[in-house]
Amino acid sequence: MAKIKKNKVLIIEDESDMVKILNKRFSQNEFDVLVSSEGSQGVSIAQNNKPDIIVLDLMLPTGDGLEVLESLNGLPETKDIPVIVVTGNKDERYKKQVIDKGVAAYLEKPYSFETLMDIINNIFKNKKGI
Repeated sequence: MAKIKKNKVLIIEDESDMVKILNKRFSQNEFDVLVSSEGSQGVSIAQNNKPDIIVLDLMLPTGDGLEVLESLNGLPETKDIPVIVVTGNKDERYKKQVIDKGVAAYLEKPYSFETLMDIINNIFKNKKGI
């Protein structure tokens, strides 16, 4: 019997408590979960594993999340992977700067997992053209 392919999510987030919660919730929702606490490592994981979606925290300790986003958008292996940006930054100019870089969604912390899943489900529906 053929194994059903799970969707693969990459979480690039440095807050370990948030990673644990997201990892558990995504796993419960039948996702294969990849995790990076650091930006350049996250880009490398994305290149090598081709996740279906990336959840990117913009406030990372080793480099700005915007640089990570630009790297992901600039690489042939990752440029078509939808990126959901999550951030605690409430600055509207910053938000516009991020959205102008081409993200699938922009989500301010704190957010509910249900909201995140709604966004992901909509992205997948639009990707399939349903």
